[in-house]
This record gives sequence, structure tokens and C-alpha cells, in this order.
Amino acid sequence: FVLAISFFGFGQNNYSHAANYQATVIKLKPTFYYELNETDTEGGVMDTMGNATKPGTYNGDYGVGGPEVGGPGPMTVFSADDFEGIPVPGLGGDDNLAHYSNNSGHIILGDGNLYGSSSITVALFFKAGPAQGGDRLFTNNLSDSSKSFQVNVANDGLVLAVDPSQTGLNAERTLFMEDNSGPDRRLIQSDSGWFHVVASTFGTSGRERAQNFKLWINGVDRTDNLQPNVTGWGIDTGLAKIGGRKADPAHSTTHSGAQDEVAIWLDRVLTDEEASSLWEAAITEKKIPLVIEDVQLDLGETSNAVTVTWNSRRGRVYGVYSTTNLQNDEWEELDDGIESEGESTSFTDEGIPITDKKRFYKVMEVE
Repeated sequence: FVLAISFFGFGQNNYSHAANYQATVIKLKPTFYYELNETDTEGGVMDTMGNATKPGTYNGDYGVGGPEVGGPGPMTVFSADDFEGIPVPGLGGDDNLAHYSNNSGHIILGDGNLYGSSSITVALFFKAGPAQGGDRLFTNNLSDSSKSFQVNVANDGLVLAVDPSQTGLNAERTLFMEDNSGPDRRLIQSDSGWFHVVASTFGTSGRERAQNFKLWINGVDRTDNLQPNVTGWGIDTGLAKIGGRKADPAHSTTHSGAQDEVAIWLDRVLTDEEASSLWEAAITEKKIPLVIEDVQLDLGETSNAVTVTWNSRRGRVYGVYSTTNLQNDEWEELDDGIESEGESTSFTDEGIPITDKKRFYKVMEVE
């Protein structure tokens, strides 16, 4: 006896919109990747790569009027005057969520030593907001200038820093305008919306690492617009953080905007091509067919079972249907509330009569 199984991946929505940006980040194998798609604070902040020793934690009073989890992620970047911004459909559209520090809460990743390296790259999206002296987008809070790294926004806009004990040429750089006429303060103006940042450095000392900064903003290499300043960028707690610096979540160094898709590469500086690939992925929507990838038949003495596995997308809900006769086009709903298990999802149809000689399956994304 052999039960013939045929399968289809189609329906009202026969394409699964791929999160192109997320897939590209993962392909570049960061050490840590915080997509920040959590919808509550209970489970902590998850590292997609699975390298974090434990989930990050939310520091602050999360709720209405304070910091938020599960806020809307970027749909466009850099809005200005009559310019509506650059669409970034590759992030996943309405399905992409973000963390809003809102000047009153931030994320604690863990021991800063686990997030420090002489060579380091950090990529993230951040929603602009007014700075109160100096807000931390990312900091590993390390004093060692050979491993310290901070991505900040200050009164003059975006700042990269590597030595909390020094100021100026040996420790930091501020982003100036494209013609270097003055600081680029567009990155602290709320009306500007979201920005995509890829920042990196390498070297054995603070001075060397400050000279080796590399910076891309919204896909454009802005390294030549990094200028030394004399502010100084302190550290606290020895804990790596997103969106804040001190133990007090409402301290003035907490970012007033939002953060999303924070990826960290230790012992690695992304190449120009790799950095560009992140931006290209963000602005490019990719669709992949919803396909049943595997079918396993389990023959029993009184009944049979079939396990169907298909490519899926996190956060989606699927339905599985079957029929024994395609000519009648009568599909039986087996389950229309199957939550995604990640990149692939499985469902087992049990209790199939041993008298069935053929069975057909289809999977649909439930809207």
C-alpha cells in the first residue's frame, strides 16, 4: 500500500513577502542581531543569531506615555520639507516593529566586554529626535579605547566615539554636512524621520581607531564628512546598551527617538560592498513563493499521518487544506490558525483513513 501525496503552496495570497533586509543581515553573519520586533517586555530582547548569552532586558517603565515595544518600524527614511522620504519596503512593511526609547527607556544587552572588539561594525535604523547633550544609540560602555565603541546623537547630530577618557582628534568624530560647512543636524530633527546607519572602525588604540572610522548614512558613504570635535563621551555601568547609557532609564543620555534592526559584527569591518548590500536590501522588496518544501508519510496499522513543511515567515499565520479529489475542488480545512515557527513551519495531518489512495494538500497565508 502506498498513499500518493500531492501538494501545493497557493491560495488568495500565493506569495510571501520576504523580509529582504533581515535576510541580508543574517547572510552577512553578524555576531549579534536584535531585530527588535518584540511586542511585550516579558521575554526580553532576542538575538536572532543566538550568540547572546541571554536575552537583553528592557530598562524603564514601558507602557502608555513612556518607552514602547512593538512600535511601527521604518517605512521610509529621511523626510525633509516636501520630500516624503525614501521607501524601505525591504524591511517588511507593516510587519516590521521597532523599539521606541522615547527619552525614558532603553535596552540592556549585557556585559559590555561581550560587545567590544578592536574591529567592530554596527548597523541600525534610528528615528530622529532632539538630543539632550548626548543620547546613546549604541554603546558597549567600555573604558578600553581599543574596544570601546559608541554611536551617539548630540546637539550637533551623529557622533562616533571610541575613547571615553579623551576628547577631540584621538577619541571622536561628528558628522558634518556633505560640503563640511558645519554639523549635520538633520539627524536630530524629528521631522527627518528614520535613518539607516552603518558605522565601523578598527585599530589597536583610540587614536588609530578614531582615524579609521567608516560611516554610511542611507546608503551613502559619508566618511569624508566625519570631523573631530571636543565634546567627550563618558560611560556608565559597564553594560552594553541600545538607546541609553546610564542605569537611570530616564537620564538625559537616553535617546528621544526609536531604534530598529541593530546588528553588531565583532572582529569585522564590513566592506563597502557589504554595507551597500544592506541599503540595497532595505530599498528592495523581495517576494518569494509560498512553497511546500517537504512531505513525510507515516504509515500506521489503523490510520496514516502526513507531515507537511513549508517555507514561512515569522509572525505570519497559515492555513492547511486537503482534498482527495481535485476535480471537485472541495478542500477540507485542517487548520487555519497555524502560527509561523520561523523560516519553516510544519503541520501533521493525523488519522488519515488507510483506504485513502490519494490526498492533496495546499497551504495558504491567512490574512
